Amino acid sequence: MGLIGLIADTHDEVVPWDQVHDRVARAFEGVELILHCGDLTTLGVLDRLESIAPVMAVRSSGDPAPAPPRLFDRPQVVEVGDTVIGVINTMGDGVSEAFGRKVDVIVHGGTHAASVDASGPVLLVNPGSPTLADQVTVAVLETGAGGSRAVIIPL
Repeated sequence: MGLIGLIADTHDEVVPWDQVHDRVARAFEGVELILHCGDLTTLGVLDRLESIAPVMAVRSSGDPAPAPPRLFDRPQVVEVGDTVIGVINTMGDGVSEAFGRKVDVIVHGGTHAASVDASGPVLLVNPGSPTLADQVTVAVLETGAGGSRAVIIPL
């Protein structure tokens, strides 16, 4: 079983990361990996998240240049046990083809509004934003033999 922290839309140049780090760290207690869906604006947020767990992020157009293996320019696929997770900045046309293979979970951001949609064959998770939202949130994804489930965590 894997426990993965999901985060997006941190916009740390607008809201200083120091104002939210402790709340995010508490929400991500026990996670083995953190996936960030872009709109981070500086690499500093990834540095701080790495104090909690290893981080992999995809970038949006306003983010720093790619810096693999931590920050990627394109959608990414992450395997955690038997679970295949697609990470993308925003949902849009052709998102199912963006990963080049079947995925079990798609994690995305861009809207600042948290949501979990388990109605289809792929679990869709938007962790919301820990900084710029009416309700600031992150999410935690639990993977295992029985499938995957995501929980939105208000900060």
